[in-house]
Amino acid sequence: MKALKIIGFVVIGILALAFAFVLIQPSKGHVEKSIVINAPASAIFPHLNNMKNFTAWSPWSKMDPEALQTFEGAEAGVGAKMNWDGESMGKGSQWVEESVENERVKTGLSFEGMEGKAWAEFKLGPEGNGTKVVWTYDGDNVGLGGKAMWAMMGMMLGGQYEDGLKDLKQLVESGSAQ
Repeated sequence: MKALKIIGFVVIGILALAFAFVLIQPSKGHVEKSIVINAPASAIFPHLNNMKNFTAWSPWSKMDPEALQTFEGAEAGVGAKMNWDGESMGKGSQWVEESVENERVKTGLSFEGMEGKAWAEFKLGPEGNGTKVVWTYDGDNVGLGGKAMWAMMGMMLGGQYEDGLKDLKQLVESGSAQ
């Protein structure tokens, strides 16, 4: 009986710590990763501004290769939209909201079952003989559910961004992007 009490207190303690961890999550999530690609911005920009091209190096395309992806709207630039539905990735969409040729692309993101707004942005700038690509994520963590999701997603997203940027670099620098 004494052992059960101890186990019960340990379980309650772990749950209380997990709940406290969720509560202290920020109301807005932010991730920022960057890489230098040995190519001009004009060689990189089409892979950021076109949702079909984005899937060629996206870390999520590798994670869930069986996900159904559909495209609508413009081919590239403002209005280009991608929808996905996959076992690992869930359901959602991403669309180009702002586009400044060879400088930046801002996309909106929507995830089924999640409240709040989310954006990703790519910024291109000269760096030595190449181009620095900065990829950011900013999103609202609405309510306890949003904070709980961020507690899990926020830790993984940075690594996924790094993987995607490495794949983008390899794609562009190899010339297979032509």
